[in-house]
Amino acid sequence: MGDFLDKLRLKGMADEDIYFAKKDKELIRALHKKKLAKLAQCEIPDGKKHAETFEKRFEKITEKHKKRPRKLLRRYRELIDDIRDFYNKRCR
Repeated sequence: MGDFLDKLRLKGMADEDIYFAKKDKELIRALHKKKLAKLAQCEIPDGKKHAETFEKRFEKITEKHKKRPRKLLRRYRELIDDIRDFYNKRCR
């Protein structure tokens, strides 16, 4: 009987871990979007078009690498660096 109770407890802990891992991923994604939005606030001609292009690129990266978190993080970093470079050239 003890084994069954231990398995139930472990299942509950695993479900909780999975739930919070999903929440963490959602929060990280929201932070990345927030950072993208902050970088895109510069007022330049066709700024909205460029922001939409970066947003589409963000969505493609997210979809393509969603099962590989380290690669996803590297691609996010590259995208943020590209956005920063683009807007630094145009806003200064």
